[in-house]
Amino acid sequence: MELLIPTRPDLLMEVKDILAQGEDPSKLAALIKRDVALYTILLSVVNSPLYRRECLIESVEQAIALLGIKRVATLIETVALRTSLDLGGTWERFWEVAAEVAVLCYKLSKELNFSNSDFAYSLGMMHDIGTGVMRETYSDYEKKLAKAHSFNAVATFKAERTHFGIDRYSIAGELAERWFMPIELSSALRSQPHAQAALMGRAEVDEHVIAANALLILAKDISHEYEAYWNFDSLDSMGGLVQKSIEYFGVDQNQYVDMKEDMIHQLAKEVC
Repeated sequence: MELLIPTRPDLLMEVKDILAQGEDPSKLAALIKRDVALYTILLSVVNSPLYRRECLIESVEQAIALLGIKRVATLIETVALRTSLDLGGTWERFWEVAAEVAVLCYKLSKELNFSNSDFAYSLGMMHDIGTGVMRETYSDYEKKLAKAHSFNAVATFKAERTHFGIDRYSIAGELAERWFMPIELSSALRSQPHAQAALMGRAEVDEHVIAANALLILAKDISHEYEAYWNFDSLDSMGGLVQKSIEYFGVDQNQYVDMKEDMIHQLAKEVC
């Protein structure tokens, strides 16, 4: 069965051309305004908790002036991905969770001195995109993967390979490649199971892949706790992957619990 992986929209090639020609804000704004869905979703994103300002951003020109043309171009990639997959209202919750993890990756990148915050945001948005593709492709996906734990990438990888001969992580990496996203992003997405194994001392992968996935694990952990209505894990029950990710960034467990609580409170305020 052929996977339903969307091709890169012509719009993104035009964005790339604009950036190559000297980063003209007016040309980028005009391009965005041609696509009503992109225009609407982009303004929704820039007014989200991640980028929220004291004043509402009401135009694309404002968004570009405040965020910069390169950051807006990064946002266009994730917005275009969402619209091209067209998962519909059924998958609205999927995108809500992806956006939440993206916000947390971005915020954690600032706290943990991760080198590229825009990369961190894209990583969060893209990390589980392969699940959407697989669910659209395989009608029995939900039934066969009912017992798979998505937080454990190794177990999920094995389950998906057993049932379908492909996995969500390879799909995410391939999609990023097809859309000409940074090779570091594609590599981090594709290598999620291997990075988790490396964090547990059972494999070796490139350092940037480990760092990206350690950040992602912490973002997913905080997102999970937020969705669980503030039911924090105790230090004794904190998962091994989370512990290893904390150690990777040189943060002790008490610092991480404080960081997690603070970010959950931020998320709660932002949705009120």
